[in-house]
Amino acid sequence: MTRRRIALNQGDRNVHVSMNPDSLTVRVDRQYSRLTMQEYLLLDALAKSPGETLSRDNLLLDVWQCRYPIKTRTVDVHVQRLRRKLGTHLIETVHGVGYRLSTDAPLTAAG
Repeated sequence: MTRRRIALNQGDRNVHVSMNPDSLTVRVDRQYSRLTMQEYLLLDALAKSPGETLSRDNLLLDVWQCRYPIKTRTVDVHVQRLRRKLGTHLIETVHGVGYRLSTDAPLTAAG
């Protein structure tokens, strides 16, 4: 895992996200949050391609190494936890498809 710094343009404001894999911490603007390993890996998967929608199946494969199509709410539950910790504005649900970092356009994405 690598450190990430992302600036997202969300309409009328820019949101700055910094991720530290050593401490499993994330800073959104000036607010720090400690994440579990799975929460961190999920956010990292979304942060690799800001604005791109990732399906639940792709997230299950990338984050949980689940190679078989199964019915599970694991991704949904972890997204809910991230929203509680980081705010509801950061992760967008694309109904019937999956999730993405909510942004009009990524300003920068440095890995």
